Amino acid sequence: MHQVVSVNPRHEISSVAVLGEFDVRIWYCITELLDSDAASAATTHLSISEKDRSARFRSEADRRDFAVAHDLLRQALSSCANLSPSDWRFATDARGKPSIDSDDPELKELSFSLSHTNGFVACAVVKNLPVGIDVERIDRSLPSQEIADRFFSEGEARQLRDCPKALRAIRFVELWTLKEALLKAAGVGHFGCTTDISFQFDEHRNIDFSAPAVTGFPDWQFALFEPRANVRMSIAIASPSPPRYFVHPYKEQSLKPLLATPSRQSAARPTAGCRD
Repeated sequence: MHQVVSVNPRHEISSVAVLGEFDVRIWYCITELLDSDAASAATTHLSISEKDRSARFRSEADRRDFAVAHDLLRQALSSCANLSPSDWRFATDARGKPSIDSDDPELKELSFSLSHTNGFVACAVVKNLPVGIDVERIDRSLPSQEIADRFFSEGEARQLRDCPKALRAIRFVELWTLKEALLKAAGVGHFGCTTDISFQFDEHRNIDFSAPAVTGFPDWQFALFEPRANVRMSIAIASPSPPRYFVHPYKEQSLKPLLATPSRQSAARPTAGCRD
């Protein structure tokens, strides 16, 4: 059964929220609805390096999405700790996984992940647990089966092949975002092997999962969201217990309640295929 995740709208990220042990706080922004002034204002809290990276994008939409995504992350972190958005510093490891650069143990215990696709950005923040988030549009024209045959597990590629053609692009993005979220959370990113990771949906759209020990953690929880009709958002968190999800809009934006299908790690069962 789908689990309905309550949305707690906030007009802006301001007061410091209590972040529980298994809480996952998710912030999002529909950037394609922002005007040029809002997109420009998003650079206010960015570092010089972030501003330079934003300016390198050729497309105005890409510059907007990058700036808003990084502003969103800074404000999200400030909602969980007593530090202004402009004062956050970040470091990356050899594989590109970002973390908070600070000697303060209360700040260091925060884990985060950031993702953006054309017109939509999101981030997730947790405490002392690896987390990954990925967002993708489902209305892009991609050779989904060809990509799946090359980069997905055999079970996933077969699952996609069994889908009605009209649903194949949606299922492809759902599987892809789950994989990307897991690789981000595990800290391997594009160094991870996507064919060794396998997600399956049963007839109730519960998520089954199998992967080698390279992911490094015994227990995983997953959730798949539909924040917009044309966007899918997946969360992966290395946690022994099911997390609680709190979803926050960026400034005055709000969405209807989202649907999620969280699951613990389990052996992959044969796919039931897509349903009309």
